[in-house]
Amino acid sequence: MDWHNAVKAAIARLTSRTRKRTFTRQALIIEEMERIVSDTRSRSQRPEQTLSRVLQELRDEKFIYFLERGEYLLTDSPVAVEQEELSEADIDGLIEGDLLAIDTVETADEQALQRRRIGQKRLRKLSLDSYGHRCALCDVQHDQLLVAAHIARWSDNPEARGRLSNVICLCRFHDPLFEMGYISLADDYTVLKKPGGGSRTIQVNLDTAERFRVPLGHPPAPEYLREHRRRSGFCV
Repeated sequence: MDWHNAVKAAIARLTSRTRKRTFTRQALIIEEMERIVSDTRSRSQRPEQTLSRVLQELRDEKFIYFLERGEYLLTDSPVAVEQEELSEADIDGLIEGDLLAIDTVETADEQALQRRRIGQKRLRKLSLDSYGHRCALCDVQHDQLLVAAHIARWSDNPEARGRLSNVICLCRFHDPLFEMGYISLADDYTVLKKPGGGSRTIQVNLDTAERFRVPLGHPPAPEYLREHRRRSGFCV
């Protein structure tokens, strides 16, 4: 077995024994190094250096994430924010890497609920940052009037709740129009609109949504846009 797969297997064994997704390099050395060396038939005089290199490779692959407190977090599947003790910087990093799951765990525990609220707050902040703290469809720039609007609904696609590619920064005028299907986006981000149904107020807000402003990072993913168009009755 090569080092890459041997270390992945060792991490799986270690986290399975501890029933935790977090682990340290030192714990991996103490509890698994002998097995890793045996599995790889390594003759290296410095196996710990090889382990460090492989851990960096696994970080690059998003198989593991390095936490601020000096531990590794297994990220072979999305991490439920309610179940881990994470700093805001860690939450941001996991969101940026599409590695965080929000509100996918049923819980009444106050600590878990607080972690969920922090996750939601960080998702909103990163969304606003990406869109320059401005509505993607108009000129509103007041943070109190901006929301992180999900493309695929919260209830329809739980796995996408923490993904920036499923969130658009919209103002409180255009958010309900997007939610109710008066506005959608084509794959090339052309703004699609339905008539206001005789409402002058709705039509005025529709008229201000002329162009979509592409964010600095994590633009809306086509699969979520197709889901929104299908739900809203636009031609997919």
